Amino acid sequence: MARKKLNLQAYQQDILARLKSVSESGRALSSSRLGVRIGAIDWLVALDDISEVLPVPNIMRVPLTRSWFMGMVNVRGNLYALTDLAGFLGYPSAVATSESRVLLAHGRFGINAGLLVDRLIGLRNLEDMQAQQVVEEKPAWQLQRYTDGSNKNWDELDLEILLTQKDFMQVAA
Repeated sequence: MARKKLNLQAYQQDILARLKSVSESGRALSSSRLGVRIGAIDWLVALDDISEVLPVPNIMRVPLTRSWFMGMVNVRGNLYALTDLAGFLGYPSAVATSESRVLLAHGRFGINAGLLVDRLIGLRNLEDMQAQQVVEEKPAWQLQRYTDGSNKNWDELDLEILLTQKDFMQVAA
């Protein structure tokens, strides 16, 4: 029996449409999260923390900045500071591929920030996961670790805390 071929582009467009719908309605389901891959780790990001998800646009490099600061991107006439989130979190620096995406931080944070992630994984529901006890010290922006039904670990990322970190705001080398 032939398996139906997964159309990755259609799948990603469906995720983007759902994200836009939630963003436009002004409400997000409290248990819905966007699953993304950053480095070798799977992360969950609250839908209402993101205004948009984009393919990687042209990047204008900025000299004399930290290695994780990729530069500036123009999104419909607005400039966003683009951060290699893997590099900032201490993982090997990301290489932008066709699967890479840029998460634009919601405007309520008052920062035009774009965050490069390795790829979108899809929408996840916290109600389908079990919260785990994290014994090691974790950064303030890592809220909780969850395990899904297939024993895959997910770390929840708090964008508001991340965006207000002094290190995040200091991009000069």
